[in-house]
Amino acid sequence: MILDSTLINTLARDDPAATETLDQLIDAGTPVAFSALTVFEVEVGLRGAAAHHRDRFENVANRIDVVPLTRDVAHRAAAIQRDLYDRGDPIGAVDVLIAATALERGEGVLTRNTDEFRRVDGLTVETY
Repeated sequence: MILDSTLINTLARDDPAATETLDQLIDAGTPVAFSALTVFEVEVGLRGAAAHHRDRFENVANRIDVVPLTRDVAHRAAAIQRDLYDRGDPIGAVDVLIAATALERGEGVLTRNTDEFRRVDGLTVETY
């Protein structure tokens, strides 16, 4: 399961629903990871945040695999975004790259941003 920045942000801010969801996935043996792009999004989002929120993010980030952006992911994301543009329904560049990461790995995305991710054909989207 690829964790979107919405989950990582809420974990960093001690959201009980996010913590419970992640614990359930780990307890069930579900592989969890997040994109290197999520690191970027979260670190930008935590600017000016309390030090304990930044520390919590680092703690979470150090326990979960970070998936690099690859050429295959970039090509797949471009194909997805072209299709979405053709349908008049594109999504944000980082989100399409995260969606492509999940599809390349044969995994779903866990997010609170279901509106954008559900536009991607074939992507399993879960929320918490």
